[in-house]
Amino acid sequence: MLDELDKRIIENIQRNGRVPLSRISESVGISHVAIKRRLDKLQKNDWVNISLGLNGEKLDLKIAMVTVEVENYGRLEKLLDQFEKCPRMVYLSSFGGSKIVAIIVGENLSTLESVLGTCFLRVKKGVRGSTIDIGRPPRYPKFLPIRIIGKKTKRKTPCGGIECRKCKRFVEEECLGCPTTRYYRGHL
Repeated sequence: MLDELDKRIIENIQRNGRVPLSRISESVGISHVAIKRRLDKLQKNDWVNISLGLNGEKLDLKIAMVTVEVENYGRLEKLLDQFEKCPRMVYLSSFGGSKIVAIIVGENLSTLESVLGTCFLRVKKGVRGSTIDIGRPPRYPKFLPIRIIGKKTKRKTPCGGIECRKCKRFVEEECLGCPTTRYYRGHL
């Protein structure tokens, strides 16, 4: 379990991810070396992950919350495994053994609609029904775990094995494509 010192260290980092360990040391009352050891242990034991988030509002991203009901638990697990690799995925979880909730981002409404209608979770085998809500980036958390891929070399998408350049929506420039592929035309 997390003890009170761990919680105070985490609180400091959550407020400002770039806070120097020496400043946390002053706040918490132990040496910066001890703080480093505790952080290393928390990371090693999978209690925390220190990462970079992006401001979806500054990037002018559109966001969609998708809920799907799946025919059985086996299919649910396969879909979770498949779509956790999607670079547009911000949140992915299952509920009640037959439902998946996903939050995804798109650079514009047309791309988001294209992804939702042609290659995303809700159009896959074994999905009984789905709901979609499209909105703005969240107020909290302001910074989202959006994956940025620096070198785009893939031909096919990691979540569905689709080749964007063969997709009608991509060809008609209604979709920017997958951010992992060499065909991608967006800013992520």
